[in-house]
Amino acid sequence: MANTGNYNEEKTMYGNNGSVFLDDSQVAEATALQAKCKVNKVEVPMCGTNSKKYKHVGWDGSGTLTLNKVSSRMMLLMADNMKNGIETVCTIISKISDPGNGGTERVKLSGVKFDELTLADWGANKMGTESVPFTFEDYELLDTIDPSTITSTT
Repeated sequence: MANTGNYNEEKTMYGNNGSVFLDDSQVAEATALQAKCKVNKVEVPMCGTNSKKYKHVGWDGSGTLTLNKVSSRMMLLMADNMKNGIETVCTIISKISDPGNGGTERVKLSGVKFDELTLADWGANKMGTESVPFTFEDYELLDTIDPSTITSTT
């Protein structure tokens, strides 16, 4: 039977099955991770068309790591370096797998440099969290999930 474009909703990845590793140490208090690549492009002037044309000239990597505030992990990682003018450079590995999907996706971010350090952020009746924005210089796809495995068999 031909693939009709339907997918099996049970294959949808569920975020609770994600994990983060910072320099090979699992960050159990991580609640979210987002990393994106933004394409850098320049306009290429061209005669004979009314639309703009562009050329890809590179990319920028950025993201945010969100943590439950259970320790001083980020302060211990960055504070002394920051005061001494030294950049903290790390590696992050994102892993998400889901028993309903049967697959695992892992991405390694290298040259991770955090943009800011939160020294205090708390309030009454509020769970303590930290959102740590960062940039990264490279990425590697360690494990991927084949799109052909998500289609419905019915």
